[in-house]
Amino acid sequence: MKLAFDARCENGKASSFTRVLELWRHAADVVGLEYTNWHDGFCNADVLLSPNSNIAPIKGPVKIAALHDANPLQPQSSSWLRRVPAIHVLKKAARNLQLNADYVITGTHFSKKSIGLAFPVLGDKLHVIPHYPSSIFTPGEIDYDLLNQYSLPANSVLFVSALHKQKNWDGMLAAWSALPSELRLNHPLVFVDSKNKVPRKTKPGNLIFTRRIDDQVLLNLYRSAKLMVFPSFAEGFCLPPLEALCSGCPVIASETTSMPEVLGDSIDYFNPFEMSSIMTTLEKHVALPRPTIKHKSAWSAELTGSKLLDLINNI
Repeated sequence: MKLAFDARCENGKASSFTRVLELWRHAADVVGLEYTNWHDGFCNADVLLSPNSNIAPIKGPVKIAALHDANPLQPQSSSWLRRVPAIHVLKKAARNLQLNADYVITGTHFSKKSIGLAFPVLGDKLHVIPHYPSSIFTPGEIDYDLLNQYSLPANSVLFVSALHKQKNWDGMLAAWSALPSELRLNHPLVFVDSKNKVPRKTKPGNLIFTRRIDDQVLLNLYRSAKLMVFPSFAEGFCLPPLEALCSGCPVIASETTSMPEVLGDSIDYFNPFEMSSIMTTLEKHVALPRPTIKHKSAWSAELTGSKLLDLINNI
């Protein structure tokens, strides 16, 4: 069957959807799955695969779309009232998938289960096709000149995510701020990809906010960091901590939603709803010598490509 990737998301700024599309293309290449990219107009493919729930309003191909999580419905620190807009968007997406998608992809078994519980009408359409870390993320030498070019320190504590309430960035900041002053001085906190959203009340002392950086810079930041912390309340897959592990960076993460499924038993987890849990785990790892991390990821382009191939061959 002829496959086309719905590439309309590339018409705008880079996003998590463009990232997923890049991963799918590479996975397809690895397993020899031929495809074209569809942006607009007539589509002569048998299957049109979209990296989001925005299904193309065209007739003809079998339509496969993605719903990556049901995070607005998961326990979080923000009230239900504040999450009403996000829940409305999620319900609208689910309704669209119910009416217009033949199949729905999600990245983890946790996400499949939570989406199925929230929207039983999608249950029979749901299939798990996992993401994977790009092959660029490997252990190796650190390019300090590159880090200096971006004014990025080594030996830092990393937070790699957008500054959304769901990501628990304020919990991360509070936990780091509670470290002894010597540890904070030796291990500055770096928020990656958040320069344009710096909170007004945030004090800048030994605290760094970066703009979007490319994978080569991020790789060297991972390799040089003391620790990567991923305190999110809810995730559909959680690529950043997986990238960090593959780059040889120690990771601690939340014990909630999909994180244990993706990251396995090779890291320490904490309860993101309990500040004492975050603080204790953070201080323990920052105070200890940096361990050598040799992480063999269970997620790969070959696995994702084979899952895509199986789904398409069984349509």
